[in-house]
Amino acid sequence: MSEYSCRFSIVVPTYNRRDVLVESMRSLAALEMPWPVELLVVVDGSTDGTAGAARAVPMPLPVRVIEQPNGGAASARNTGAAQARGEYLLFLDDDMVADPRLLIEHDAVLGRGADAAVGHIPMHPDSPRTLLSAGVERWAKQRHERLARTSGKLALGDLLTGQLSVRAGVFAAANGFDEAFNADGSFGAEDTDFLHRLLQSGAVVSYAAGAVTWQRYVVTPDQYLRQWRQGGRADAVLARKHPALARTLAEQHGAGTLSGRVLSRWAPAVPSRLGRALAAYPVARARAGRTDLFTRWAFARVRDALYWKGLTEQGGWPAADAPVVLAYHAIEDVDDAVIGDWCVAPELFERQIDAMTAAGFTFVGLGDVLAALDGAPLPPRPALLTFDDAYASLLVSAAPVLAARGIPAVVLVVSDHVGGWNEWDARRGSAKLPLLTAAELQDLAGLDWAIGVHSRTHAHLTQADDATLRSELEEPLRALRALGLPVEPVLAYPHGEHDARVRAATCRAGYTAAFALEGRRPGSSRFAVPRIEVRRDTTPDALIAAALNPPRHPAREVAREVRGLARRVLPERVLRALG
Repeated sequence: MSEYSCRFSIVVPTYNRRDVLVESMRSLAALEMPWPVELLVVVDGSTDGTAGAARAVPMPLPVRVIEQPNGGAASARNTGAAQARGEYLLFLDDDMVADPRLLIEHDAVLGRGADAAVGHIPMHPDSPRTLLSAGVERWAKQRHERLARTSGKLALGDLLTGQLSVRAGVFAAANGFDEAFNADGSFGAEDTDFLHRLLQSGAVVSYAAGAVTWQRYVVTPDQYLRQWRQGGRADAVLARKHPALARTLAEQHGAGTLSGRVLSRWAPAVPSRLGRALAAYPVARARAGRTDLFTRWAFARVRDALYWKGLTEQGGWPAADAPVVLAYHAIEDVDDAVIGDWCVAPELFERQIDAMTAAGFTFVGLGDVLAALDGAPLPPRPALLTFDDAYASLLVSAAPVLAARGIPAVVLVVSDHVGGWNEWDARRGSAKLPLLTAAELQDLAGLDWAIGVHSRTHAHLTQADDATLRSELEEPLRALRALGLPVEPVLAYPHGEHDARVRAATCRAGYTAAFALEGRRPGSSRFAVPRIEVRRDTTPDALIAAALNPPRHPAREVAREVRGLARRVLPERVLRALG
């Protein structure tokens, strides 16, 4: 005989949202339930009459209202799960209005072998139309479209419990939610932690696209800002529990953007009184229901500042070694006024590699760095070798040096010029240097070299119009695959040039990461991974010094982002007039 007396136990934690909860319960009354179902409402220390109101809602299924002192969402969910009798647990936030087929859709996904499933949570049409609800609505729509496009591949930001089903046995084996995250009643991270642990255990977590609950978003601007500060504190705890997540969490919160770099550094140091004064005007506009561009931008910066302040209050990110990425071009001695500085003599290249090894650096492959961008650990002092343009000299001068030492590398290919020569430099009067053929690129791939992209024609991407930009990014992947090459969807920006528009286009084109030149060390943005450029006059000692303390060029970074913003907002004719 089964130990379960029903198919689903619906667990709804709630705190001081009586009217929102009652509306959600009424939607649950309309669920299609071809098997026994129960509802457990866990009232987490509410003082607004929630428990009595919940008991008064007429329901066609067994309902238990459980009251406990305020302990936070994790505690409330665990309390409900401990008293549940269902084979499957369905956790719902108290502001979710359920589609009648909600249980049917979860049952179908779990029945196909999933251990847990998250569903679609669009904005309820009756939600107040505010700056906040509009943002949540956009996020839910984009999340659904992305998950549908990727066959339900869940990213870290998708690990939410606003609507989550899980097998009761799997939940018990995972020891439920970690109540340390919000034992003080604060907000955030317990859901990400739980689902991350499930995935790490090998459990199958799927996206149930047809399982829909509409969120009645009634959070005020002040509540929202408190949640973001609490969220920063919670993420600091989460990153210490799971250090591999720190880099992805930082990227999710804009650590690689100009505003993110400024706020993450300076917001925690701003005295509270000054911070409140600076935030007063945009917060007042948000309270008044303003949704204009300025209000959205300014309020988002206040939100981000509070996130970084909360993160710092809880100790910040755990320390981690980020990879040093070296950018080479040709490995040959070229006496040329145009490109000679970017050509490293073979003898110097060998001394540079040996000096890096002697200094304790460990050369890693592209796969290791991509995994690290997703949170995987790297060895101490990791370094990655990249070679732009795919010069023919790599096969005869660089590959033997690296093969003898078991060192992997990455070659970045200009797809229109495979087997040709460096036309983009020759137009400036440089020497013509041959480039690797498709067969030679295959030979490198057999020597533990990864093959990436360096655009279609080596164009200045930041100056390209939208159509040209798409072609420069999308065509190389198709062309190199058509040649039978095992190309990885990584890009090195020609001339190191990028801005917000180029980075967004790179992501849309299907790349998983992109290399820049100057900038912060890796980890702040996977689409602007900085590199140290190695030139003909870079001595081994100078290279080690740069690797230990990568150079920063903040003025260039600011100028680049300002130019990129101008290209996004100014009409094309104005840009042409400005030159």
